[in-house]
Amino acid sequence: MKKLLIFGGTFDPIHLGHIKMLKAAINKVKPNLTLLIPNKNPPLKDSNPKASIKARLDMVNLAIKNIPNVKVCDYEIKSKSNQKSYTYLTINYLKKIYKNYKFYFLVGMDRLNDFNQWKNYQQILKNVTLVVAGRNNEKSKFQDAILLNTNEINISSAELRSKPNKKYLSPKIIKYIANNGVYCAQQIKPLMSDYRYQHTLRVADTAIKISKNKSKAFIKKAYITAMYHDVAKEFNREQILELIDNKYNSKRFPTAHTLHGCASAAYVKKHFFVTDKEILDAIYNHVIPLRKCSMLSKVIYCADKLEPSRTNKDIPNRAKLLKESITNLDKVFNFILDYNINRYK
Repeated sequence: MKKLLIFGGTFDPIHLGHIKMLKAAINKVKPNLTLLIPNKNPPLKDSNPKASIKARLDMVNLAIKNIPNVKVCDYEIKSKSNQKSYTYLTINYLKKIYKNYKFYFLVGMDRLNDFNQWKNYQQILKNVTLVVAGRNNEKSKFQDAILLNTNEINISSAELRSKPNKKYLSPKIIKYIANNGVYCAQQIKPLMSDYRYQHTLRVADTAIKISKNKSKAFIKKAYITAMYHDVAKEFNREQILELIDNKYNSKRFPTAHTLHGCASAAYVKKHFFVTDKEILDAIYNHVIPLRKCSMLSKVIYCADKLEPSRTNKDIPNRAKLLKESITNLDKVFNFILDYNINRYK
Protein backbone atom coordinates (compact mmCIF):
# COMPACT_ATOMS: atom_id res chain seq x y z
CA MET A 1 0.00 0.00 0.00
CA LYS A 2 1.00 3.60 -0.50
CA LYS A 3 1.84 5.65 2.56
CA LEU A 4 0.18 8.89 3.64
CA LEU A 5 1.79 10.95 6.40
CA ILE A 6 -0.47 13.45 8.19
CA PHE A 7 0.78 16.37 10.26
CA GLY A 8 -1.84 18.56 11.88
CA GLY A 9 -1.51 21.62 14.07
CA THR A 10 -2.39 25.25 14.58
CA PHE A 11 0.84 26.41 12.87
CA ASP A 12 0.40 29.89 14.36
CA PRO A 13 3.07 30.43 13.13
CA ILE A 14 4.74 27.38 11.61
CA HIS A 15 8.33 27.30 12.89
CA LEU A 16 11.56 25.37 12.38
CA GLY A 17 10.60 22.89 15.11
CA HIS A 18 7.63 21.84 12.98
CA ILE A 19 9.83 21.51 9.91
CA LYS A 20 12.45 19.49 11.79
CA MET A 21 9.75 17.05 12.97
CA LEU A 22 8.28 16.86 9.49
CA LYS A 23 11.58 16.09 7.73
CA ALA A 24 12.52 13.47 10.34
CA ALA A 25 9.17 11.76 9.88
CA ILE A 26 9.49 11.80 6.08
CA ASN A 27 12.95 10.27 6.31
CA LYS A 28 11.67 7.54 8.62
CA VAL A 29 8.31 6.69 7.03
CA LYS A 30 9.18 7.50 3.40
CA PRO A 31 5.59 8.41 2.52
CA ASN A 32 4.29 8.76 -1.01
CA LEU A 33 2.45 11.88 0.08
CA THR A 34 2.46 14.13 3.15
CA LEU A 35 -0.39 16.41 4.15
CA LEU A 36 -0.01 19.37 6.49
CA ILE A 37 -3.40 20.19 8.00
CA PRO A 38 -3.78 23.55 9.77
CA ASN A 39 -6.69 23.34 12.17
CA LYS A 40 -9.37 25.95 12.69
CA ASN A 41 -10.50 25.57 16.30
CA PRO A 42 -8.13 23.35 18.32
CA PRO A 43 -10.18 21.40 20.91
CA LEU A 44 -7.63 21.35 23.73
CA LYS A 45 -6.49 24.98 23.54
CA ASP A 46 -8.01 27.85 25.49
CA SER A 47 -7.99 30.32 22.61
CA ASN A 48 -8.35 30.31 18.86
CA PRO A 49 -5.44 31.04 16.50
CA LYS A 50 -4.28 34.67 16.33
CA ALA A 51 -3.30 34.78 12.66
CA SER A 52 -5.98 34.84 9.98
CA ILE A 53 -6.83 31.75 7.97
CA LYS A 54 -5.15 33.28 4.91
CA ALA A 55 -1.98 34.15 6.84
CA ARG A 56 -1.62 30.65 8.32
CA LEU A 57 -2.19 29.00 4.95
CA ASP A 58 0.29 31.37 3.30
CA MET A 59 2.94 30.69 5.97
CA VAL A 60 2.51 26.91 5.77
CA ASN A 61 2.77 27.00 1.98
CA LEU A 62 5.94 29.09 2.22
CA ALA A 63 7.45 26.68 4.75
CA ILE A 64 6.92 23.53 2.65
CA LYS A 65 7.62 25.05 -0.76
CA ASN A 66 10.86 23.15 -1.35
CA ILE A 67 9.94 19.86 0.36
CA PRO A 68 8.94 17.22 -2.25
CA ASN A 69 5.56 15.47 -2.09
CA VAL A 70 4.21 17.66 0.70
CA LYS A 71 0.89 19.45 0.29
CA VAL A 72 -1.41 21.56 2.44
CA CYS A 73 -4.88 20.20 3.19
CA ASP A 74 -7.34 23.00 4.01
CA TYR A 75 -10.21 20.70 5.02
CA GLU A 76 -10.20 21.84 8.66
CA ILE A 77 -9.15 25.46 8.35
CA LYS A 78 -11.71 26.29 5.66
CA SER A 79 -14.55 24.45 7.33
CA LYS A 80 -17.71 26.58 7.45
CA SER A 81 -18.61 25.05 10.78
CA ASN A 82 -17.47 26.70 13.99
CA GLN A 83 -17.15 23.37 15.76
CA LYS A 84 -13.80 22.18 17.06
CA SER A 85 -11.32 20.60 14.64
CA TYR A 86 -11.54 16.94 15.65
CA THR A 87 -8.83 14.71 14.22
CA TYR A 88 -11.03 11.62 13.95
CA LEU A 89 -13.41 13.49 11.60
CA THR A 90 -10.51 14.63 9.41
CA ILE A 91 -9.17 11.09 9.18
CA ASN A 92 -12.65 9.80 8.25
CA TYR A 93 -12.73 12.41 5.49
CA LEU A 94 -9.27 11.55 4.20
CA LYS A 95 -10.03 7.81 4.23
CA LYS A 96 -12.68 8.40 1.58
CA ILE A 97 -10.17 10.15 -0.68
CA TYR A 98 -6.98 8.15 -0.10
CA LYS A 99 -8.48 4.66 -0.16
CA ASN A 100 -5.34 2.72 -1.02
CA TYR A 101 -3.07 4.38 1.51
CA LYS A 102 -1.78 3.39 4.90
CA PHE A 103 -2.09 6.35 7.26
CA TYR A 104 0.69 7.68 9.51
CA PHE A 105 0.01 10.48 11.98
CA LEU A 106 2.86 12.71 13.16
CA VAL A 107 2.65 14.08 16.68
CA GLY A 108 5.04 15.50 19.27
CA MET A 109 5.73 13.52 22.42
CA ASP A 110 4.20 16.29 24.53
CA ARG A 111 0.85 15.88 22.76
CA LEU A 112 0.71 12.24 23.78
CA ASN A 113 0.29 13.36 27.38
CA ASP A 114 -3.26 14.46 26.55
CA PHE A 115 -3.92 12.04 23.69
CA ASN A 116 -6.50 10.10 25.68
CA GLN A 117 -8.47 13.36 25.92
CA TRP A 118 -8.77 13.60 22.14
CA LYS A 119 -12.30 12.87 20.99
CA ASN A 120 -12.63 9.23 19.84
CA TYR A 121 -8.87 8.74 20.25
CA GLN A 122 -9.26 4.96 20.13
CA GLN A 123 -10.83 5.26 16.69
CA ILE A 124 -7.88 7.40 15.61
CA LEU A 125 -5.47 4.68 16.76
CA LYS A 126 -7.34 2.06 14.73
CA ASN A 127 -6.90 4.10 11.56
CA VAL A 128 -3.36 5.43 11.84
CA THR A 129 0.13 4.51 12.95
CA LEU A 130 1.48 7.16 15.28
CA VAL A 131 4.82 8.74 14.42
CA VAL A 132 6.20 10.40 17.53
CA ALA A 133 8.88 13.06 17.77
CA GLY A 134 10.48 12.24 21.10
CA ARG A 135 12.26 14.42 23.61
CA ASN A 136 15.20 13.36 25.77
CA ASN A 137 14.80 9.69 24.79
CA GLU A 138 11.26 9.49 26.15
CA LYS A 139 9.33 6.45 25.04
CA SER A 140 5.81 6.48 23.68
CA LYS A 141 3.14 4.84 25.85
CA PHE A 142 1.65 3.50 22.63
CA GLN A 143 3.67 0.40 21.80
CA ASP A 144 2.98 0.39 18.05
CA ALA A 145 4.10 3.98 17.57
CA ILE A 146 7.14 4.83 15.47
CA LEU A 147 9.56 6.85 17.59
CA LEU A 148 11.70 9.31 15.70
CA ASN A 149 15.34 9.67 16.63
CA THR A 150 15.08 13.42 17.13
CA ASN A 151 14.37 15.89 19.88
CA GLU A 152 11.68 18.51 19.53
CA ILE A 153 12.75 22.14 19.43
CA ASN A 154 11.47 23.49 22.71
CA ILE A 155 9.83 26.75 21.64
CA SER A 156 6.23 27.85 21.89
CA SER A 157 4.35 29.49 19.04
CA ALA A 158 2.95 32.00 21.56
CA GLU A 159 6.46 33.20 22.32
CA LEU A 160 7.25 33.54 18.62
CA ARG A 161 4.10 35.57 18.04
CA SER A 162 5.18 38.23 20.52
CA LYS A 163 8.93 37.91 19.95
CA PRO A 164 9.86 36.69 16.45
CA ASN A 165 13.19 34.90 16.58
CA LYS A 166 15.47 34.11 13.65
CA LYS A 167 16.69 31.03 15.48
CA TYR A 168 13.26 29.41 15.27
CA LEU A 169 11.59 31.04 12.25
CA SER A 170 12.76 30.79 8.66
CA PRO A 171 13.63 34.06 6.87
CA LYS A 172 10.60 33.61 4.59
CA ILE A 173 8.21 33.38 7.54
CA ILE A 174 9.81 36.32 9.37
CA LYS A 175 9.49 38.44 6.22
CA TYR A 176 5.87 37.41 5.71
CA ILE A 177 4.94 38.23 9.33
CA ALA A 178 6.64 41.64 9.14
CA ASN A 179 5.26 42.60 5.72
CA ASN A 180 1.70 41.66 6.65
CA GLY A 181 1.54 42.73 10.30
CA VAL A 182 0.36 39.25 11.22
CA TYR A 183 1.01 39.51 14.97
CA CYS A 184 1.11 43.27 15.55
CA ALA A 185 -1.31 43.10 18.48
CA GLN A 186 0.58 40.28 20.20
CA GLN A 187 3.90 42.06 19.67
CA ILE A 188 2.98 45.48 21.03
CA LYS A 189 0.74 44.56 23.96
CA PRO A 190 3.53 43.46 26.36
CA LEU A 191 5.38 46.72 25.68
CA MET A 192 2.74 49.19 26.85
CA SER A 193 0.02 49.93 29.36
CA ASP A 194 -3.56 49.06 28.55
CA TYR A 195 -4.28 52.78 28.14
CA ARG A 196 -1.58 53.05 25.46
CA TYR A 197 -2.66 49.80 23.82
CA GLN A 198 -6.28 50.96 23.51
CA HIS A 199 -5.09 54.27 22.07
CA THR A 200 -3.03 52.33 19.51
CA LEU A 201 -6.04 50.27 18.45
CA ARG A 202 -8.07 53.45 17.99
CA VAL A 203 -5.30 55.04 15.91
CA ALA A 204 -5.14 51.93 13.71
CA ASP A 205 -8.90 51.99 13.21
CA THR A 206 -8.80 55.71 12.41
CA ALA A 207 -5.92 55.22 9.95
CA ILE A 208 -7.98 52.62 8.12
CA LYS A 209 -10.94 55.03 7.95
CA ILE A 210 -8.79 57.84 6.56
CA SER A 211 -7.36 55.41 3.97
CA LYS A 212 -10.69 53.92 2.92
CA ASN A 213 -10.39 55.28 -0.64
CA LYS A 214 -6.79 54.10 -1.02
CA SER A 215 -5.55 50.72 -2.30
CA LYS A 216 -5.67 47.57 -0.20
CA ALA A 217 -1.87 47.55 -0.06
CA PHE A 218 -1.83 51.10 1.30
CA ILE A 219 -4.53 50.34 3.89
CA LYS A 220 -2.47 47.38 5.11
CA LYS A 221 0.60 49.62 5.44
CA ALA A 222 -1.44 52.21 7.31
CA TYR A 223 -2.66 49.56 9.76
CA ILE A 224 0.83 48.15 10.38
CA THR A 225 2.33 51.62 10.86
CA ALA A 226 -0.41 52.71 13.25
CA MET A 227 -0.05 49.55 15.33
CA TYR A 228 3.68 50.12 15.74
CA HIS A 229 3.77 53.93 16.01
CA ASP A 230 3.84 54.14 19.84
CA VAL A 231 5.88 51.05 20.72
CA ALA A 232 8.48 53.12 22.60
CA LYS A 233 6.08 55.75 23.95
CA GLU A 234 6.38 54.52 27.54
CA PHE A 235 10.08 53.67 27.43
CA ASN A 236 12.32 55.68 29.75
CA ARG A 237 14.89 58.20 28.51
CA GLU A 238 17.79 55.74 28.74
CA GLN A 239 15.94 53.10 26.70
CA ILE A 240 15.01 55.63 24.05
CA LEU A 241 18.53 57.04 23.71
CA GLU A 242 19.99 53.54 23.55
CA LEU A 243 17.62 52.56 20.73
CA ILE A 244 18.56 55.56 18.61
CA ASP A 245 22.22 55.30 19.58
CA ASN A 246 22.15 58.88 20.90
CA LYS A 247 21.93 60.16 17.32
CA TYR A 248 19.18 62.71 16.77
CA ASN A 249 18.50 66.31 15.80
CA SER A 250 18.15 68.08 19.15
CA LYS A 251 16.65 71.14 17.47
CA ARG A 252 13.83 69.11 15.95
CA PHE A 253 13.47 66.72 18.88
CA PRO A 254 14.20 68.74 22.04
CA THR A 255 12.94 66.19 24.61
CA ALA A 256 12.90 62.43 25.17
CA HIS A 257 9.13 62.52 24.72
CA THR A 258 9.48 63.87 21.19
CA LEU A 259 11.98 61.10 20.41
CA HIS A 260 9.59 58.20 20.99
CA GLY A 261 8.72 58.04 17.29
CA CYS A 262 12.40 57.70 16.38
CA ALA A 263 12.84 55.03 19.05
CA SER A 264 9.70 53.17 17.97
CA ALA A 265 10.99 52.96 14.39
CA ALA A 266 14.33 51.64 15.63
CA TYR A 267 12.64 49.08 17.88
CA VAL A 268 10.34 47.56 15.24
CA LYS A 269 13.21 47.36 12.78
CA LYS A 270 15.47 45.60 15.30
CA HIS A 271 12.99 43.35 17.09
CA PHE A 272 10.11 42.83 14.64
CA PHE A 273 12.28 42.87 11.49
CA VAL A 274 10.23 45.53 9.70
CA THR A 275 12.29 46.76 6.75
CA ASP A 276 9.76 48.81 4.76
CA LYS A 277 11.33 52.30 4.64
CA GLU A 278 8.00 54.06 4.14
CA ILE A 279 6.57 52.43 7.28
CA LEU A 280 9.69 53.15 9.32
CA ASP A 281 9.77 56.78 8.17
CA ALA A 282 6.09 57.26 9.05
CA ILE A 283 6.68 55.86 12.55
CA TYR A 284 9.80 58.00 12.94
CA ASN A 285 7.99 61.19 11.85
CA HIS A 286 4.63 60.81 13.54
CA VAL A 287 5.45 62.98 16.59
CA ILE A 288 6.88 66.01 14.76
CA PRO A 289 6.42 65.43 11.02
CA LEU A 290 8.14 67.34 8.28
CA ARG A 291 5.89 69.58 6.22
CA LYS A 292 6.82 67.63 3.12
CA CYS A 293 6.36 63.97 3.96
CA SER A 294 4.78 60.85 2.47
CA MET A 295 1.07 60.20 2.26
CA LEU A 296 1.50 57.40 4.80
CA SER A 297 3.19 59.79 7.26
CA LYS A 298 0.29 62.22 6.86
CA VAL A 299 -2.29 59.48 7.45
CA ILE A 300 -0.59 58.31 10.67
CA TYR A 301 -0.10 61.84 12.00
CA CYS A 302 -3.75 62.70 11.35
CA ALA A 303 -5.01 59.37 12.72
CA ASP A 304 -3.02 59.92 15.92
CA LYS A 305 -4.58 63.35 16.40
CA LEU A 306 -8.11 62.44 15.27
CA GLU A 307 -8.71 59.13 17.06
CA PRO A 308 -12.04 59.11 18.99
CA SER A 309 -10.72 59.85 22.47
CA ARG A 310 -9.30 63.22 21.42
CA THR A 311 -11.14 66.20 22.93
CA ASN A 312 -11.79 69.69 21.59
CA LYS A 313 -8.81 70.82 23.59
CA ASP A 314 -6.63 68.35 21.69
CA ILE A 315 -8.08 69.26 18.31
CA PRO A 316 -11.19 71.30 17.43
CA ASN A 317 -13.87 69.83 15.14
CA ARG A 318 -12.36 66.36 15.28
CA ALA A 319 -15.28 64.56 13.59
CA LYS A 320 -15.45 67.12 10.78
CA LEU A 321 -11.70 66.94 10.19
CA LEU A 322 -11.77 63.14 10.16
CA LYS A 323 -14.46 63.11 7.49
CA GLU A 324 -12.60 65.70 5.42
CA SER A 325 -9.27 63.83 5.72
CA ILE A 326 -10.64 61.01 3.56
CA THR A 327 -10.98 63.31 0.53
CA ASN A 328 -8.56 66.15 1.35
CA LEU A 329 -5.73 64.70 3.40
CA ASP A 330 -3.20 67.44 2.64
CA LYS A 331 -5.52 70.21 3.84
CA VAL A 332 -6.33 68.42 7.12
CA PHE A 333 -2.70 67.46 7.70
CA ASN A 334 -1.54 71.06 7.29
CA PHE A 335 -4.30 72.36 9.54
CA ILE A 336 -3.47 69.92 12.36
CA LEU A 337 0.27 70.55 12.02
CA ASP A 338 -0.21 74.32 12.17
CA TYR A 339 -2.61 73.98 15.09
CA ASN A 340 -0.10 71.98 17.12
CA ILE A 341 2.84 74.24 16.21
CA ASN A 342 0.91 77.27 17.45
CA ARG A 343 -0.39 75.38 20.46
CA TYR A 344 3.07 74.54 21.75
CA LYS A 345 4.82 77.83 20.94
